[in-house]
This record gives sequence, structure tokens and C-alpha cells, in this order.
Amino acid sequence: MRHFELSFIDSKKSILDQLQLIFPNGLITTHGYNFISDIDEFNYEVIDFLGDIHFVLCECQFGIDTTITVKPNQLKSLVIRFILESNIQYGNESTAIGEGKENGASLFNTYTEQTIVIHKNKSIKWLAIHIPIDKWNSFTESKWSSLNTIIENTSPWVLFENMSPKYSKLIKDIFSYQKLDIGKKGLISAKSIELSTLFFLQLYKRSDNEEKYGIPDVELSKLFEIKELLSKSLESPPDIETLSTSFAMSESKLRANFKKVFGMPPYQYLMAERLNEAYRLLESTSRSLIDIALSLGFNDQSHFTKSFKKTFNCLPSNVRH
Repeated sequence: MRHFELSFIDSKKSILDQLQLIFPNGLITTHGYNFISDIDEFNYEVIDFLGDIHFVLCECQFGIDTTITVKPNQLKSLVIRFILESNIQYGNESTAIGEGKENGASLFNTYTEQTIVIHKNKSIKWLAIHIPIDKWNSFTESKWSSLNTIIENTSPWVLFENMSPKYSKLIKDIFSYQKLDIGKKGLISAKSIELSTLFFLQLYKRSDNEEKYGIPDVELSKLFEIKELLSKSLESPPDIETLSTSFAMSESKLRANFKKVFGMPPYQYLMAERLNEAYRLLESTSRSLIDIALSLGFNDQSHFTKSFKKTFNCLPSNVRH
């Protein structure tokens, strides 16, 4: 297992200096850093936007298992990270995150140390958006008090959101713009702003109660395990009573902590994952609607179609047109 450390970005120069120490035979490019060897590929680009806001695009594939520890600092910034093509594992958690996984998108502060495990020969892409907290407060005019309480907390914290198919499409567009000679920075910036806006709107839609955001009072690893179990059991998931017994947590405490971190109670999360998986299957397979519906635990095609239309504002059949 190979290990190296980075710090949260405070300037393009500082992050390029760190990367050059880690990969001394790499090449500094117009926007970032590129390293290729017999077993490793690493491409890191930083797009500056309005001074202190940065969009970071990273693609890598390593020939050996590698951990990257991102060290905390006092920058007082928010980071939104979206991960595609993932087999990434956070710290000692057993849960991988990324497109098609439980947690493709996360919001955290730069006081939060993170160790990311990247398994050998796995292609990884991620996009990170760095926003100073003062810029966030200025943009929202401090009207989002329920989230500001978390954002202004200088303790380590992290919130997760699911990656809808729309997120994935935007991120793939952003990475495709890397090949452009003209318009690259503008298009990447525009799509990144759109993506981050969708992310915050999704956070904003969390139910109006005191548990909509927060730091759980149980181990985060337990919540990851519950989430992973639900994701692997879309057709026949365990009920809340079974989960409560298995994880030695009262039903009310389980619901509250799950919602604090992931934005919705377990059953609502399960339904969201069923519908996201259905969208992916409609795009990538020729399976019939009834087959997809029943395989994901819907009672019948009518129930599936009604839920799908409510979530994506279109009929399942429209996805294939």
C-alpha cells in the first residue's frame, strides 16, 4: 500500500508544488499537473473562478493500492466533491462511494481530514468545488440559517447526497471539456456552477425539521453500513425494526441520525435509490419496464411509473427515446 498526503487547496501554486514532490517526474501544464509512468496515470487540473473559488478535476489510475490523505487546514472553506467511476473508500469505512454507489456527492469543511483509498488498476474521476465560507455567506445573503449552523462549525463534519443521473451527465460533460483548446475554462466553470447549484438545491429540499442537517451522535461507520445494506437489498430490504436490532440503535435514533447525515430517512433513501437505479437500467439495457420495476421491489408497473414521473418529471419510456 502506497500513501501520500495533500492539503486542501489554497492556491494553484501550492497544490502543484505538493504534487511535484510526490510525482517528481511529472509535467506542470497550463491548468495543473500530469504524471504518467509504466503503472500510474495521474492528471490534476485546477480551474480558478473569481479568485478564491476553485474547480478541481482529478483523474487517476494506480498500479498499486494507494491512499491519499487530505490534511485539514484553517482555510475556512467548503468543499463539494463529486465522484465518478468510483471504487474509493473513505478512511476505515467499508463503503465505496461514487456514481452508482450510496454517496456520490459530499459536502465538508477544510477542517475535516480525509483518507481516500484507491484500489489498484481502478479508473477514478472526481470533481471538487472549493468555496470560501465568506463567499458562501455573501451569495446566500445568510438566509439559509439551518445549514449555516453546520457550515460555520469549525469541527470536522461531512454531509452526503445521492448522485442523480442528471449529476452524472453534468460531470461527464465537464470532463469532456478538458479536451478543448478554446472555451475550456468558461464551459467547465459554467457547468460546475450549475452542478453546485443543483447540489445545494437538493440539500435545501431536506424536510423542514430540526433534524434536517447535523452531526450524528452515533458512529458514522454504522450509518454507512446501514446505507450499504439498503443499497444491496433494493428488492427485499430489511425493515426498520430489523435494522434497529441489528445495529443496536432505537428506531427513532436510527431515523434521526440517518437523516442528519444523508438528508432523508432510510425508507425515503431506499425509494430514491430504486428510482435512480431504474433510470440507469433504462438508459443502459433493453429490459422491459415491468421487469425493471419488479426487480427493484415495486409492486407493479403502475406504481413504478407514477413514482418515476414524480421524481424525474417524465415517463420511464421517455428515457429511451
